[in-house]
Amino acid sequence: MTETCYILTSKDAAAFDVYSIRSAGVRNVLIFQEKEDAERYVIMMEEDETYIVGEDLNLSVTEVPLSKVLEVLGSKGFGYIHVKPDDLFIPPH
Repeated sequence: MTETCYILTSKDAAAFDVYSIRSAGVRNVLIFQEKEDAERYVIMMEEDETYIVGEDLNLSVTEVPLSKVLEVLGSKGFGYIHVKPDDLFIPPH
């Protein structure tokens, strides 16, 4: 059985992007263990006026196999933050 996870993605006519947070020059993709936590994170960004989410940027919660995400991130040189159900993860300012 493949373990699934949830990432935040944005798709427009020109591209398909994965939401990430830059820290110390490294792009860290958020990998949520629970779909509800990913959805809650998007809602927090939509409700905070400092983010463009909901105005110019629409984020979706996308279910993907964890092993594939880790493989792609490793090949691209991206880091990741694994958000577990017990974690309180709030969008940075």
